[in-house]
Amino acid sequence: MQRTLSTLRTALRSLPLFAGLFTAAVAGGCVLYGEPDDYKTCQEVACGNHASCGDGQCFCDAGYEGNPYTGCQDATPAVDDKCAKDCGQNAYCSEGECYCELDHVYVCGENAGCMPTERLCDKTADCPNGADEATAVCSAPVFQEWLLTDDCDDGLDIEWKLFAQDRDWAWPSVDSSFRTAGRGVDVYQTIQCFEGEQICFAGASGDVTWGFNLDGSGQCDACCAACGSQDLLDLGFLTCEG
Repeated sequence: MQRTLSTLRTALRSLPLFAGLFTAAVAGGCVLYGEPDDYKTCQEVACGNHASCGDGQCFCDAGYEGNPYTGCQDATPAVDDKCAKDCGQNAYCSEGECYCELDHVYVCGENAGCMPTERLCDKTADCPNGADEATAVCSAPVFQEWLLTDDCDDGLDIEWKLFAQDRDWAWPSVDSSFRTAGRGVDVYQTIQCFEGEQICFAGASGDVTWGFNLDGSGQCDACCAACGSQDLLDLGFLTCEG
């Protein structure tokens, strides 16, 4: 009997693969002092100036250092007037390297300068490429478990992989695939992805394919799902009909 995607299965939606590539480098501070184990939530934590709370611990904001519980100080290097490097808006050069001004972050890409932190992930795209609102910048990484079962009696294991729709990423990698372990065997696989991003499925066994092609090409009406939307995303029994 074929397992179908009913109320106990995942309703998968199809969207075009590889809508764009967003990259960002957002600096962060480190926990330096204090007794964070004494706190359970951020509501119980009092952080100092230029510091923020995460998971019950205080961190110095980007560009600051010191004691995040009593206050952090400016740690950015001094401006080098002899440096001729063009660092873009809200950025400056010191010892041949570009640095963001305080309370600004590098996110829009090369030669695009830095933008104020309060405009990051505010649901309004400020970067020309929209990188300041990208899922990989604004969403937390989560673990997502997948399940599929090879129900094709061709004597071959199924090669399969997962693709991130909005960034150039594949699991286990671009050059390798997961494999099933024989007909009728449930195969579980856990990946780390960004909450809410669309993850798309591709599988192949001989001349039979499921979802997208293993190189990410092709069309699919029901092979993408939002990361973190369910504890387990079940792709069902894959039969020889594809």
